[in-house]
Amino acid sequence: MKYSIIYIMIMFLGVMTVSAQSDDVSDRREGHKQKRELRKEFNESLSEDQKAQLEYQRQLRTEHKETWKATYTEEQLAIVQNEDLSRKGKHKALKSTLSDAQKEMKKSQKEKMKAEKSKFEASLSNEQLKKYSEIKRKKKKRGSGSEKGNKKD
Repeated sequence: MKYSIIYIMIMFLGVMTVSAQSDDVSDRREGHKQKRELRKEFNESLSEDQKAQLEYQRQLRTEHKETWKATYTEEQLAIVQNEDLSRKGKHKALKSTLSDAQKEMKKSQKEKMKAEKSKFEASLSNEQLKKYSEIKRKKKKRGSGSEKGNKKD
């Protein structure tokens, strides 16, 4: 009798845990669906020029990334390829090994991207700007944890 009560309690707790997990999964799926819809609406509202600006930003980001990787030293390559480090750990380890030229390149690339982003945002209507800020807000929420989101590099 005693064991059957314990068994029933364990089963009950197991069912509750599985139920709570399935709710979390369905909530995340719904959030992803809403985000996709919002992004789709936003992209449909863009003019051809605005779409071209976004595409240019993507290309610029890719070029900057390739240019950046081309300047890596052996030590920096080892850090980047180290699978034991997290993304944040790699960033922290790389930061201490950057040369002055790399720091200057990073700064100029960041300024260029900021200027392109400002130019794009200036071309948006009020309605588009609302959708754009909502997309960006949700993007920040996705990554915000106790140490993420609170610190800006």
